[in-house]
This record gives sequence, C-alpha cells and structure tokens, in this order.
Amino acid sequence: MHKVNVDGLLSSQALFRHISPSQLEQLRQDVVRVELEKGKVLFRKGEVAEGAYVVVFGLVKLSVFSMEGTDKVLELIRPGQSFGEAMIFLDEPYPFCAEALEHCLLLRIPPHALLRLLDQSPRIARQMMNSLSHHLMGFIRNVERCSVQNATQRVVEYLLQASDQQRSNEVKLDLKKSLLASFLNLAPATLSRVLHQLTDLHLIKVSGSLIQIEPDALKTYRHGSPTALLN
Repeated sequence: MHKVNVDGLLSSQALFRHISPSQLEQLRQDVVRVELEKGKVLFRKGEVAEGAYVVVFGLVKLSVFSMEGTDKVLELIRPGQSFGEAMIFLDEPYPFCAEALEHCLLLRIPPHALLRLLDQSPRIARQMMNSLSHHLMGFIRNVERCSVQNATQRVVEYLLQASDQQRSNEVKLDLKKSLLASFLNLAPATLSRVLHQLTDLHLIKVSGSLIQIEPDALKTYRHGSPTALLN
C-alpha cells in the first residue's frame, strides 16, 4: 500500500472538512485505509457492514446480480463521494456488491466512529444527510430512466449528465459499454444501435471510450417528438 497522509486525506474530504482538531485526531485513530486494484471486490451483497467508505481516488461500482446472473449497475462512486452510510443507521448487511473499476484508495469509517461524529457535530450530520440525499436522487433517476424513458432518451440523458459532471463536451465513458448498458437497463445491442443512430444524425462522434457530443443539439433532440426517438 502506498504511504499516505491520513490527516490530510481526512481534512480534504467534504464530509470532514469542518471538524475540530480533536475530532480529527479521534477519527484518524479509527479510520482504515483500503487500497484496491482494478477488478477487486470490496464487499459482496449480504456481508456484514463494517463501515461507511469515502473514495479518495478511483472509481467504485455498486451493483447487484439479477436472477439471470447478469451484473446490474446501481451507482458509480467517484472521488469525494461516500457510500455504505445507510447500512450503519439501519444495522443491515450491505445490499449490493462494491467493486473497484480503477485502482482505488478508500477510507473506511467504522460505525462507532461515524456515529460519534454525528453526535458531536450538527454540521457533519447535515453533510451526511446531503450525501444520503444524493444517493436517493440517484436511485430515483435510475428508476425514472428504467420506467419512463425509452432507450434513446436514457442514452441522451446519460451523455448530457456526464458532460456536465466532466465539464467537457468530450465525454469519457467510465464504464465498458456492456456495463453502461446494464446501468441504463438496456441490452448491449440496443445501446450500440442508439449510439449509431445518434452518430448518423451528427449529434455525437464516438472514438473508443470518448464521445464528442453536441449538447444543444442533443437537448433539442431529447425534447423532440416521440416518433423521432427509438423505443
């Protein structure tokens, strides 16, 4: 494992940026650094929740397996984001699998340490509520994608959101296309068909994992007549 400055990592995370020096020292004694290589599983569904995690660098995939044995992507956790907090409050096992999609460094906050901080600091409690709210909104958007939007709308919405997050019109796909299809609840062949359609309409240009988009044109296309969109 690489040598890292735990104090610096903790104080740089949004969740702990405003804690006192004494609280930081307490947390430093409890926090566990977890380094994962690409493809390594952090925990599996049903395992006892050992704590909440903050991603320092890398990308973590939260997923479940369907009855058909396929991998259903629920959420992607990026640097600065946390996950697993709800299991501490509910005293439940993890309801999903967490896997490193890149070389990752995580900070594991044990349940007792996190609950102590929440008792000590209303500001941290508010920040934790903010994190949980983001997770909830992410799941609501996922349900909306799967139940309301058609295939083309899902892909267009994803590309526009990724463009906003990356602050670039050149979107770098975090996932392999098979996993992206799972995340959007599409068959891989359907995803490929939609990307080809958008390319033929000169709305995007695909080059490997990079997709150059035309945001204004995509937004106009997204709000076009339903007959213009793939089902």
